[in-house]
Amino acid sequence: MPEPCQPGALLTKAPVFGERIQGIPFIKRPSAYALVRNSQGELATARTKRGWFLPGGGIDAGETAETAVARETVEECGLIIQPTRLIGRAMEIVHVPKRRACVGKDSFFFEADLLGQTAGTEKDHELEWLDIRRAIEQLTDRSHRWAAARLG
Repeated sequence: MPEPCQPGALLTKAPVFGERIQGIPFIKRPSAYALVRNSQGELATARTKRGWFLPGGGIDAGETAETAVARETVEECGLIIQPTRLIGRAMEIVHVPKRRACVGKDSFFFEADLLGQTAGTEKDHELEWLDIRRAIEQLTDRSHRWAAARLG
């Protein structure tokens, strides 16, 4: 298995989606997302009130990106996964009006094997399987669409 991806590693030559707003605080948030397919080749997505996203989320202190993506995918969608391959890394800059800040989601994207399924614990996330083409159209964050397109 390759060396674990560390959240503190430098983000170089990675695409950046969105723009910072001058004069507004910028918060960098390391995160990790899974690109996991079912036996029909459909991609797992998490549907929320805010849109469609790949399963995943923030990397907690002391976690590797691989550990975080496995934890978040279970919490959001009830999917038990094993990250197998780093697809890429990208930055998504999101404006958060409530916090009067820009959040830079410094994200690792992993292809992952589906090992099993259980009940997700985040009731505001609904698992939806979409074919790759439809997922690329539906995903809210441009970095998520970029990562899904890299699956081929």
